[in-house]
Amino acid sequence: MQRLRIARVLLTVILVGGAVAAFVLDWSGNHLLSPAWHPHAKFHAAQLLFLHAGVSLTGVWLLWRQSTEPHVAITAAALIAASFWTPLFYITSVLPGSSVWPGPPETIPHIAGYRFYPNLAVAAVFLAATFGAWLLGNSFASTSRK
Repeated sequence: MQRLRIARVLLTVILVGGAVAAFVLDWSGNHLLSPAWHPHAKFHAAQLLFLHAGVSLTGVWLLWRQSTEPHVAITAAALIAASFWTPLFYITSVLPGSSVWPGPPETIPHIAGYRFYPNLAVAAVFLAATFGAWLLGNSFASTSRK
């Protein structure tokens, strides 16, 4: 039962933290408030922020509601989180002209001579935590069904 609770708490932090972070980071001068962005692009980006928040809150509700199948909520919440963070790694491959870096190319940080994208590092941490919480929650489910 403790593993289930830890998985629920972790996924709640991931879902709520990700939604809040998206608003804090994207409702800024280098994203939604940027004069360089087309007004309709701003509209859709803001729409997606609100969708992300709503879907994340739905995941939190699923996690904490009374259920005889809590593993289903764990999996749904993990899929919600993964569906937000995973595309950061492939969007630039499927959308020509897009970039994971919000600023000019010459401002991309480097570590040991290699480009370092902080948002991809954050996404990797969120995905690893999501996978860990999912494993933890499913380990509870497999022991509770025996």
